[in-house]
Amino acid sequence: MSAVSAVPRPTLWQSVFEFRALLEVMSLVPARPMLKLAPSGEGQPVLVLPGFFAADGSTAKLRNYLKRKGFTPYAWELGRNPGLSEDIYLQLEQRVQELSEQHGGGTVSLVGWSLGGIYARLLAHKLPEQVRQVVTLGSPFNISQMGAVTGAVERLYERMNPNQREDPLLAQEELWKSPPPVPSTAIYSEGDGVAHWSFCVDEEDENTENLQIPSSHLGMTHNPLVLYAIADRLAQQEGQWRPFQLRSHIHETLLQAPRRMLLS
Repeated sequence: MSAVSAVPRPTLWQSVFEFRALLEVMSLVPARPMLKLAPSGEGQPVLVLPGFFAADGSTAKLRNYLKRKGFTPYAWELGRNPGLSEDIYLQLEQRVQELSEQHGGGTVSLVGWSLGGIYARLLAHKLPEQVRQVVTLGSPFNISQMGAVTGAVERLYERMNPNQREDPLLAQEELWKSPPPVPSTAIYSEGDGVAHWSFCVDEEDENTENLQIPSSHLGMTHNPLVLYAIADRLAQQEGQWRPFQLRSHIHETLLQAPRRMLLS
């Protein structure tokens, strides 16, 4: 994968400002009252997929929150995410099928952070009967090359995947770029300092939405506003999915007021 100069990247300031992920972790404590207001689950299984070069520890706070809200979250249990790989995908496909059987043949929701979201979208296309819905977090599923991410990430990816274009999974690129056949929410941030936000959004329809939330890329799995939105999406009754709406003044304040402060 080689960079293409015409492809937009996050600005240098946005990349440097990724340090705010630490502030997002710290904000979880004062945000507890707000997070308790999020809709609760009814034991629905949720498989959480980490981003590139990240492991299950990176999604621990998200999974712990989902557990407290009444969902049944699962880690991917495949170590660090090395990139796009047919072998990894096949293991995930088997995992989704096993979780579906474990929960009485029901469906499994998928939450994929960054590159993990690409796997989630592909799984939804391949296993629509087992996947309930997909939520992606800053996932650049619309890029055809690594030029849309910061140079440091691109170089690390290329070193870890020198023969990427030879992997059979890359033949599925057009599939994961297409909106999943199940309800899908693409959460993105215009201030993302790793993946340019324009590659993290979908064409919206009755089952597909984009939700802009101010966040760093590295902080998406523990940003309080993102956690709230994920719980809201996952708590919907199967077959009754609706696009996210700011249903009260307090919701509007929580999701929109910080935008100027975090993105200016």
